[in-house]
Amino acid sequence: MNTDVQQYLDLLWGMTEKELRVRYKYTFFGFLWIVVNPLLQMFLIGFLLSLFIKQSSEQYYFHLYTSLLVWNFFSLSLVKATPSIVAERFLIKKSMFPRSVIPLSIVLSNVIHLLLGMGLFGIVMMILKMMPGGSLLYILFGLCLLIIFTCGFCLLTSALNVRFRDIKFIIEALLVLWFYATPVIYTFSLIPQKYIWIWRLNPMTSIMQLFQYGFINAPPPGPAMLSINLIIIVIVAFAGIRVFRSESSNFDDWV
Repeated sequence: MNTDVQQYLDLLWGMTEKELRVRYKYTFFGFLWIVVNPLLQMFLIGFLLSLFIKQSSEQYYFHLYTSLLVWNFFSLSLVKATPSIVAERFLIKKSMFPRSVIPLSIVLSNVIHLLLGMGLFGIVMMILKMMPGGSLLYILFGLCLLIIFTCGFCLLTSALNVRFRDIKFIIEALLVLWFYATPVIYTFSLIPQKYIWIWRLNPMTSIMQLFQYGFINAPPPGPAMLSINLIIIVIVAFAGIRVFRSESSNFDDWV
């Protein structure tokens, strides 16, 4: 392996370990929060919605848990990574290193959380014999798309936030709207046909459906939906890399 690549990966892993240690420092439950958080959200949202909407309770709770695992990864990565360059201003001014490891280490630490959460949930689904055949391929495909999209978006917002500090607040507000524009608390089948085009512009739609099919045998994304979402994911990933590279040379001046 190229020495520069090896050094980059070592630095990325070192920053990721630091992120994981800081997050659970002085906590009693530690990594158990990976499971506890979505469980609490699942029961609360499921109970509240059951008062107004009749759902198949068992299937709906599994749908919620799957969706919340994915959404929590995406939203937490974006919220923490967007201001990360500014937050590490003292480290940036002290030493020279690839700045991209700062937001990417946050994403990688959340990937580890997601994998642990999915692993435990997958074991439960296999015991209950609810996972369809070949589901692992759909889950892995969804995971690849999710990581690529999240990394690209985090690079884009973290770079722009150095120059325009409003980006952090825009992202926080956007995520609230984005949550409801993604099939997390409702199933995709409930979306009226005339509004489907809106969901086709949301890359998280296909990603969410891939995980939902993989874990609970919900309908997978259609070819049109997946194709459009794939194009948007690739565009965001390339835009994130390009903007971060062009802006990173000015970080020392702006932070």
